Amino acid sequence: MLVNEYKSGREFAGRLDHGSDLFLSLLALVKEKDIKTGIVKVIGACKKSVVAIYDQEKKTYHNVTLEKPMEILSCVGNISRFQGKPALHLHIVLGDRDGKAFGGHLLEGTEVFAAEFYIKELVGDSLERKYDEVTGLNLWN
Repeated sequence: MLVNEYKSGREFAGRLDHGSDLFLSLLALVKEKDIKTGIVKVIGACKKSVVAIYDQEKKTYHNVTLEKPMEILSCVGNISRFQGKPALHLHIVLGDRDGKAFGGHLLEGTEVFAAEFYIKELVGDSLERKYDEVTGLNLWN
């Protein structure tokens, strides 16, 4: 088990621009504010979405593009480092007009209709992601 203790750092709340890329916009803010470790939450809606589902047996991601308007029911995740650079790991749950939900890892290509975000910086040792042989994932080390 890996456990680090943190103190609360800066907190950011805001709205992303209509038509912007949800993942890339958040990553740009993380880089601009030099946030090394943190927590991210987002609510809103997307015009189209791109998510990835991990196949545990094959140890590969399968990307899914949803070419329709959907509500962001939940989008949560974290900020850490991968190969010395900022890394976002976000999971998103989307709902369609019939109330059906779909989710996965948020990827580039998710176009914002309207989105509000909250980011909380954690102050302490930064978490670095490294490849894990057992899972095939880049996990905190």
